[in-house]
Amino acid sequence: MSATKLPVTIVTGFLGAGKTTVLRHVLTRQKRRLAVLVNEFGDVGLDGAALADCGVCGPEPGDTGNSSAPGAQRPTVVELANGCLCCTVQKEFLPVMLELLERRRSLDGIIIETSGLALPQPLLDAFRWPGIRTAVTVDSVVTMVDGEALAAGSVVGDAAAVERQRQTDPELDHLTSLEALLADQLRSADVVLVSRADKLSAAEMDVVQARIRPHMRPGVPVLPSHRGVVPPELLLGPERGAEEDP
Repeated sequence: MSATKLPVTIVTGFLGAGKTTVLRHVLTRQKRRLAVLVNEFGDVGLDGAALADCGVCGPEPGDTGNSSAPGAQRPTVVELANGCLCCTVQKEFLPVMLELLERRRSLDGIIIETSGLALPQPLLDAFRWPGIRTAVTVDSVVTMVDGEALAAGSVVGDAAAVERQRQTDPELDHLTSLEALLADQLRSADVVLVSRADKLSAAEMDVVQARIRPHMRPGVPVLPSHRGVVPPELLLGPERGAEEDP
């Protein structure tokens, strides 16, 4: 990875897999200045107690959220007291990234939490766009899976909630099945985190491994996650350059 490029970590997984919990842990227990891209601020509890220790400073002084172009909307960026940023990404990815690149001197990295129904590869492809590929590199793709659900023979813990998400997402442009989505997420993964692993027996963990390994690239680690507690360096710093993968 070029030392001049800003590292990016992509965290993917279905609704309920534990992505948000991991993000909360990373945001509150490391000292790097990160930008975290989410679909909604509520996804990481910015209006609740989860990030109360960080505190919310609010938008930058004088920032009305509107660009000078008529009818245009700037990405919404909230600065946390620890120097991190939280950004909403509801429609266009490129404007948000360009906004963050304007602030790159004050950032140590970017974490992107994808929608649980998002296909990872199109996002990876976006990092090859001119204006982005020379400024950032994808350190790694972290895929989170629900260990309890997989051990029980399901892909997600709450299929009804995921279906509601599918029905209400105006930006969703594919009808890929949940099984195929999981396979795609696993193929893109550099690390797989199994949430609720503390509730699984050794035999159940073997079942989980048997379900996910066929879809993964050789050598990709599968690690347990309990209440979102993972070493920050697991998400920040593998330096793989995943956007260059074929």
